[in-house]
Amino acid sequence: MAGHMSNRDRIAKIAAEKAAERKEKVEKKKKAPARKKRATKKKAVAAASGGRMKVVWAICDQTGNQVKAFDYPKRKEADAEAARLSESKGKPHFVRSEKVPME
Repeated sequence: MAGHMSNRDRIAKIAAEKAAERKEKVEKKKKAPARKKRATKKKAVAAASGGRMKVVWAICDQTGNQVKAFDYPKRKEADAEAARLSESKGKPHFVRSEKVPME
């Protein structure tokens, strides 16, 4: 009769085995190499221009595509041009500020 295990002993043995498996999985996850972060497109553009950016007023159509650009002090001209394009094309145009690399 010495060959039989009690139910309590079987449950304890299974619990010990599962705990050992979980410990191995945690150790494997800790050893996994860290992923490299990608550089964003804006950082690449800024780095290519030496990091200096300037603000311009961009006239865009309703899909957000840039049609024209004006220097920052020329906001009134940009607004007037957006209104003229809206009337002539029949589609709304708007003005927004955008950062572009300095030349």
